[in-house]
Amino acid sequence: MTELERVRALREAGQHAEHLAAARALVTDAPGDQSAQLEAAFAHDRADLEHDAIRFYDEAYRLGVPDSYRRRFTVGYGSTLRNVGRIADAAAILTEALARDAGYPAYAAFLALALLDAGQPRAALAAMLRCALDAARPGVFEGYERALAEYRRELLG
Repeated sequence: MTELERVRALREAGQHAEHLAAARALVTDAPGDQSAQLEAAFAHDRADLEHDAIRFYDEAYRLGVPDSYRRRFTVGYGSTLRNVGRIADAAAILTEALARDAGYPAYAAFLALALLDAGQPRAALAAMLRCALDAARPGVFEGYERALAEYRRELLG
């Protein structure tokens, strides 16, 4: 097992303190490795160390994120950008992701939070309605899906 595989295994096993320590060591040993940057970002984010995590997210973004991590990375990056006050960046990243991959409701949910923080409550509510409609089981709104979709369109003006 490689060191990267060991670090990933710690994350996947929920061993968060061990993952943080191992990810820090990994990124120190391989600062130009996108996978090391990703693990460090995920570890710091999970430890509520957003101001540290953002450095690793930014570097992973610059280096390029593999498709297999695209969704997890984008949600974490967007959320962390919002948490450190880079709200416009968060909204831009999540809007782009939603346009590229409309079938993933987490993008709309985290975009709603960014839009709310950006002072756009109507757009935030529209994004959350999209998330609810996209994620709901068929029939869960008992036929009101069309009405909710129309309200969403009205919110967007």
